[in-house]
Amino acid sequence: MTEEKTTFCRICEVYCGMIATVEDGRITRLRPDEDHVVSKGYACPKGLAAHHVTHDPDRVLFPLKKVDGSWQRVAWEQAIAEIAERLNRIRRTHGPDAIALYTGNPAGYSYSHRIASSNWIAAVGSRNSYGAGSQDNLADFLASKFLYGACFLQPIPDVARTRFLLVVATNPAISQGTLVHMADAKSQLRAVRERGGKVVVIDPRRSETARLASEHHFIRPDTDVFLLLAMTHVILAEGLEAKEFLARHVEGVDVLRDIVRPFTPELAAARTGIPADTIRRLAREFAGAPAACAFGRVVCGRFGTLAAWSLEVLNIVTGNLDRPGGSIFSEGLVDLVDVVARLGLDGYGKHRSRVGNLPGVLGELPSGVLADEITTPGPGQVRALVVTAGNPVLSTANGPALAAAMRQLECSVALDFYVSETASLADYVLPCATYFEREDYPIFHTQLMTEPYAQWTEPLIPPQGEAKTEWEIFALLSDAMGVPFLNSRVATWMRRGLRLVGRDFSPRWIMDAMIRLGPYGNRYLPWRRGFTLAAVTKHRHGVRLPAPPTGVLGKKLRTPDRKVHLWNRELDGELVRLRGTMENGDDPAFPLRLIGRRDIRSNNSWLHNVPRLMRGERCHRLRMHPEDAGRLGLADGARAVVRSRVSAVEVEVRVTEEVMPGVVSLPHGWGHGYETNRRVATQDPGPNCNALIDQRTIEPLAGMAFLNGFPVAVEPVGAAGGAS
Repeated sequence: MTEEKTTFCRICEVYCGMIATVEDGRITRLRPDEDHVVSKGYACPKGLAAHHVTHDPDRVLFPLKKVDGSWQRVAWEQAIAEIAERLNRIRRTHGPDAIALYTGNPAGYSYSHRIASSNWIAAVGSRNSYGAGSQDNLADFLASKFLYGACFLQPIPDVARTRFLLVVATNPAISQGTLVHMADAKSQLRAVRERGGKVVVIDPRRSETARLASEHHFIRPDTDVFLLLAMTHVILAEGLEAKEFLARHVEGVDVLRDIVRPFTPELAAARTGIPADTIRRLAREFAGAPAACAFGRVVCGRFGTLAAWSLEVLNIVTGNLDRPGGSIFSEGLVDLVDVVARLGLDGYGKHRSRVGNLPGVLGELPSGVLADEITTPGPGQVRALVVTAGNPVLSTANGPALAAAMRQLECSVALDFYVSETASLADYVLPCATYFEREDYPIFHTQLMTEPYAQWTEPLIPPQGEAKTEWEIFALLSDAMGVPFLNSRVATWMRRGLRLVGRDFSPRWIMDAMIRLGPYGNRYLPWRRGFTLAAVTKHRHGVRLPAPPTGVLGKKLRTPDRKVHLWNRELDGELVRLRGTMENGDDPAFPLRLIGRRDIRSNNSWLHNVPRLMRGERCHRLRMHPEDAGRLGLADGARAVVRSRVSAVEVEVRVTEEVMPGVVSLPHGWGHGYETNRRVATQDPGPNCNALIDQRTIEPLAGMAFLNGFPVAVEPVGAAGGAS
């Protein structure tokens, strides 16, 4: 039997609509959904190949237990019972903080996964919740907390109406945008120029986005904050700020003037490599444009929160916040800002790490301390680790240190559909459903849509083998451990009561409640017109919602006085630290700066076992400028060693003017040198660039790892004994 079913991708924030061909219980083809209300027939190669993961012969389909170094298939009942017994024993003996959770970013693309995992670790009573956020975006969320009063109050670029788009250190032509839903970003960027607007890209690499831009300016990695503060300096010094907007909506303008006064274009030129006259021109053009917006991914350097804050400040001082064509607040069926606040999850520093005393953001502690939390003796030492939807041995800073630490754990569990590099070190692997095998709704990005819409998908096929959704797995663990389901006694008793009548608690009910109580919901009033989950499901290709409103700043802000607060005292220490780097203090032993990059056929580490995506040249060669290659005696295709203070990796060199002098570029997600079951991925493992990163170099506010602009040295293989 052959059917065509409507669904959507869950690889990135765009959630492109797709049509799946299902034959006898197998997905045989994916194609873009031409009738989708937003993506309209667009989808990237990664999304169109994702069903090969579902039907990968290397996929884990049954629970596995490691016995004497080998994997043995076990029943679900045995696996859950043994894991629960081990975790409870550790909890009784050493306290709840001895159990840790690591959650990868795919959990954010499932409406039920994150709810289940975060509530499980809370029910256990442990502060030790870690995630991909400290490698990804926690500084963005914290900057919003400081400025607007809520982490999830994230402005997005109004690309469809802007006349000046400043893109800093991000590559939406490949990523489709980070923390923004921008379907077919290439077309949207071209459209800005076609209507007479301007796209300016600031990046150490001439990226795919830079090739579409009106202007591209190379910038030394990890100096974006100097550029952004210098542009604000020019705008305030020359009286180009939006005075009326600032007077009505903003507190702290005079403090900001004092802060940016030392950050002159000349200082920024010395740090960034962008001429002072160019910085002045860009500031004037940005302030003078009828509609302008700055957005980017500037959070993975040494000053992640300060850089994210300075990017937002540029939009604010020019009056481009909450303005058509500027930086606007979107609105979906679910008011995620309100939901997070009501659940008490929007706090900052509620928990702090035992090692380093670093604050948590959105319930996550910095992943950089996880290895030390495992290896450092004392009360609260982590002795058990559950990893869900993540591969931190490859994705965290200095993953090999975490790999070594995991070997001393008393219990480790991986929820995955592969024996990944991280899962290979675990005691148990629990098989998870892929996203085509579960129902879903794009809840965690509903407030990031440039074209708001809603869509629900049913599972395309049942879970293969004995795979289960993460929601089910955490529910089973809660039952077996005797901790409250969803960290709620009420939910626990409700679930028990439902079981007496042959039913179980469904996450759909939570989703329905959030829609009903959202901005466009029916509020459970039969006479009121409004959305319910049932109403959404009737729209197979999605349902469009009203365009993001403007002129709503006072209603959106979550600060006590409903004003933007330009300065938060939490930033004082970071400003002092930044001023200490005004002079270039580069270490001559590590004269190059390492940056990452994205590839259209690669997504972190989990798609590297799909033959269709791995055909042809893999993207993991080290990009290096001809000047640097010539100085080091390296030709195109040569083998080299990239060395940092903590490690070294061997790479193949690609000589290109795509990167600026002094900069080298490697993509993340590679390093498949562990004993895994992924036969395609291990054929050409590639270098793990994160192995070079010092996990103890942590931005102290948001806990971000120093992933972009990290100092390294490069030398020919054999010049210093090769990689270690």
